[in-house]
Parts: sequence; C-alpha cells; structure tokens
Amino acid sequence: TSADALTVSELDFTSGSIALKSGSTTIASTNFTTSGEFVMGQYQPLPNIIAPVSLTVPLVGTFTFSLFTSGPNPVPTGSTSGSTISADLTALSAGLTGPGLPAAPGLAVNIGGTATGSFNELTEAFTGLKWSRTLGSIAGLPTIFHGKTLEFTLNGTAQLAAVPLPGAALLFLSGL
Repeated sequence: TSADALTVSELDFTSGSIALKSGSTTIASTNFTTSGEFVMGQYQPLPNIIAPVSLTVPLVGTFTFSLFTSGPNPVPTGSTSGSTISADLTALSAGLTGPGLPAAPGLAVNIGGTATGSFNELTEAFTGLKWSRTLGSIAGLPTIFHGKTLEFTLNGTAQLAAVPLPGAALLFLSGL
C-alpha cells in the first residue's frame, strides 16, 4: 500500500540552505546555488555531492564547505513512510576552508545527522528535509564555531528502489 515504507536509493536536491546558529539566533545563513545528490548505500568523495557552498560569518569572513561522505559512520540510507521521509546522513562531512584554516581540502569536520522531512508519494518530491549538527571543540576549528549549531534543509526529489515482485508472482508469470 502507499503507506508502506520504501527504500530511498538517491536524494536529488534542487534547493536547500545552511545556517550557523547560536541557540535560536541565526548568525549566518546561505542558500545552495546549485543542485546536488546523495547516493544512498555508498560513500561519496569530493566533489560528488554538490559544488562547494560558501557561508559568510559577519566580522569573521567567508567559509567554504566542500561536502563528502566517509566512515567511520555508516553509509547514507533513507526511507519513506507515507508522507514522511527520513535519511541517515551521519557520514556527511565537510572540507572546511576559510580564515585561519588550511587551504583545500581544508579541515575535515563531520556535519551529518539524521534528517526528516515531508514526502509527496505521487511526485516523489521531498521538502524540509532537516538535520542539525552541534559543533564541539574540534582541533583547528575557529572558536566562532565551538558550541554553535549548523542547521541544514534540503528540498528535491527522492529516487526510490525498485520493489521486487514476490516469488509467487514470478512463478505465475513464468507459467503463462
């Protein structure tokens, strides 16, 4: 039935945003200017998810996030259930460059999390797929980020894995 859980094989996002927050106060935010994709069930090296995303922090400078997925966290996975979509994006990291940081590929910082959002079963579109990541005292990370939260939002289309036919249906079809 339409309320059954389906496996997501790919998230194709066409818009999204990233915000740096201190509590409920937004310090800086930006929208993604290019589309991207998360392929479920595998790690994606740089630059296979999206072109680098820049975030300008007032009085500090511009930081660039080059996204990739890697271990030790599990590969990304996702599923839908009715009008809800969820994804384990805990393997998401960023090569962070900017003031006081090494040049590309920069400082590797895990920015992933568990995301949830709304899903349209007819169009396979998702909206408001959100997760947040609170940053601790990571060696080399500017203190402006310590204790702050990065909040991500994505919108786009989910590619769903093909639903296999039950064995009885295959036997029936082969009998015809």
